Amino acid sequence: MDRYSALGRSEHYGDLARTIIASHPDLIISLSGPIARQLKPLTTTIPILVSSGDPVAGGVVTNLAKPDGNITGVSVDAGLGVYDKRLQFLSETVRNLRNVRVLIPSSATMFWETGLAPLREAAGRVGIRIAAVLLSEKLDGAAYERVFDEMETDRVDGLMVAHQGEHLTNRQLIADLAAKHRLPAVYPHREFVDVGGLLSYGTDLGDAMLRLADMTDQVMKGAKPAGIPFYQQIKFELVLNRTTAKSLGLEFPVSLLAVADEVIE
Repeated sequence: MDRYSALGRSEHYGDLARTIIASHPDLIISLSGPIARQLKPLTTTIPILVSSGDPVAGGVVTNLAKPDGNITGVSVDAGLGVYDKRLQFLSETVRNLRNVRVLIPSSATMFWETGLAPLREAAGRVGIRIAAVLLSEKLDGAAYERVFDEMETDRVDGLMVAHQGEHLTNRQLIADLAAKHRLPAVYPHREFVDVGGLLSYGTDLGDAMLRLADMTDQVMKGAKPAGIPFYQQIKFELVLNRTTAKSLGLEFPVSLLAVADEVIE
């Protein structure tokens, strides 16, 4: 088994996809929807299993029940409603929350403007201003440091980190910058909280990997990806980091502690 990575740098996805195809693998497992989208036009015969957000909206397949040709996998998309819950949990933790940003790559601008418009409107009705903070196309450490500096200048008091895979790759950097700027943040997966993030609410990536392992077994035994429907995650978990909360001068309310799946002390 060979491992390939663009190290979270989206500008290298095209080159990475071509390198992978040139190695003539028997099977490709992609942990990124955007990379799978780059792989798709390069082969119709090599089976591709992918863990991604919404694979239909992302252009990976056109149908979840009957995937296209050689691609299937697991959708870790939690739906847009999950952002409402994340904002609720953040506002319960940070009293008098007023100025929130959603951290997204500039390539996801349309997603923010259309898909999350209801969240922005609902937040406005309770006095919370939400806007997107856009990372440059070159997603390196300097890009993240720049947007955190901008948020400090704008007196942002809460951050919602979107679900893009690049953020997961840079989770330690993001958590460290949030701590440095004393910025309370809610994340899409517990992996962020494990490295010092404040709290997370989203799908279980560990379960997604188990599903991909099962699909890998099926394909290696002769099953065709087109005959394996995309698995949609239904398991959600709320994880809290009490140590991080204390470092920020915060305390999780009893109501949140009571429903948390795990509390890291």
